[in-house]
Amino acid sequence: MSLRTAFSMTLLSIVMGTGLTACGSTTAQVEKKPAGQEAQPRVIENVSYVDNDKTSAHMLDLYFPAGEHKKQPLIVWIHGGAWREGDKQPSPMMPLLVRGYAIAGINYRFAPDYKFPVQLHDCKAAIRWLRKHADEYGFDKDRIGVFGISAGGHLAALLAATNGVKELEGNVGVTGERSDVQAVCDWCGPGNLMTMHQQAGPNDQLDYESEKAPITQFLGGRAEEKKDLAIAASPVTYLKPGFNVPCLIMHAEKDPVVPFAQSQELYEAWKKTGAPVKLESVKTDQHVFISVPTMMTVIDFFQKYLAVDSKKETSDKEIPADGKPVSNQMSVSKAAAKHGVMREKTDAEKNDQRANGQNK
Repeated sequence: MSLRTAFSMTLLSIVMGTGLTACGSTTAQVEKKPAGQEAQPRVIENVSYVDNDKTSAHMLDLYFPAGEHKKQPLIVWIHGGAWREGDKQPSPMMPLLVRGYAIAGINYRFAPDYKFPVQLHDCKAAIRWLRKHADEYGFDKDRIGVFGISAGGHLAALLAATNGVKELEGNVGVTGERSDVQAVCDWCGPGNLMTMHQQAGPNDQLDYESEKAPITQFLGGRAEEKKDLAIAASPVTYLKPGFNVPCLIMHAEKDPVVPFAQSQELYEAWKKTGAPVKLESVKTDQHVFISVPTMMTVIDFFQKYLAVDSKKETSDKEIPADGKPVSNQMSVSKAAAKHGVMREKTDAEKNDQRANGQNK
């Protein structure tokens, strides 16, 4: 796997047997469905979490389970991409919709144009926006989990580890709301930027010495040169006794990009706090290891710590019998269209439709 491929995080959407589907919109208004039409999951795309900022870096998508829900747990998806590329779509979180969860996928600003802590500030701003609008959308503001892979895993772990650290809140977007999260799942993310280079094996695909190395572009210099910043950007720095956020860490034993030792180090630091933590080693040499079994581990984790009404859980019959994810390179919206779901129109589309109707 090339470095770009490993970090670009062009993820496989795991399609469940129930026919998970979505629809795009930029408004929270939901059109009434015709009588007798079966309720479907839906999506509201490209909502800005920073007022008056329409750049893609400050957009998020919202995914809602079918039917009417109140106080539903929310899982926030943070994509990877070496802190310098990637997008909130596609998301691997669709299986959680049929479990009664709401999902948010967020974007953030990229290196090298923006250095740390900008990326963390954006993630915290997104959480504050989501918490502010929790009642409007039906989220439970006290049950917010976060899941990320690779650079997104690093940001997810850092987001949780810095709960309550005012110095890292930033001044982006919504203020006056908490940015803390109640559970975190980190897949193959760096845990300590100061030790990552020395832990890398001879076949590691990262070039730690180059000016174009991901960590160098993220920090604005090599970790050894930007020691204070590298320490501040490392989740292990903030893990102290009394910390209480549950964490699931998953990492490939022979990861060719981020050393497995990074997750071991993060696990040991998390365990010393007294908070629940589990490290799952995945027997593969692939940096990204999305599959039905690995995603079921994620689902079980969030079910345990952000409990959903068990009546809304799905049965094992909804998992493909071969245990393999369905390959899907389409965006979520295109996938939804493929499954024949009604798509909620944006305000602009509704206005255009009205105008066209008047002109006929």
